[in-house]
Amino acid sequence: MISLRTTAAIKCTIELLADNQLRALMSERVDQLTNAWEGIDLSDLTHFLIMQPGDTAADAENELGWSLLQNMVDGVRYGNPDFTPSWEWVEKHNGWYEAVYIISDDGFGINLFVQDHPETDAQLLAMCREFAE
Repeated sequence: MISLRTTAAIKCTIELLADNQLRALMSERVDQLTNAWEGIDLSDLTHFLIMQPGDTAADAENELGWSLLQNMVDGVRYGNPDFTPSWEWVEKHNGWYEAVYIISDDGFGINLFVQDHPETDAQLLAMCREFAE
């Protein structure tokens, strides 16, 4: 798992990424955020979290302090028929899922990138596949 909380970390990681699809997707998000919120540092807007093969939803929970597999409001977990994800949206992009969670009233969000890979956490991947637009 790669956790990027600062502008420098996000930009440096993008330059070093071997995965062209993820590099292009992250670059696009950085451009969108910096153009929409001119003059505001990325670290005040977002935290990028990249889930790699072998990473688990529990790893993400340890990093974030909350479970990706549980609704933040009602506590219902993925797999329950009443489950609704806490993200604003999720989309599939050429081998990657991207989910955006807005976690504060000022608009701060988590950009979650999950690779569609056989070694990706099965529940997390199933949730992304089920709800992706």
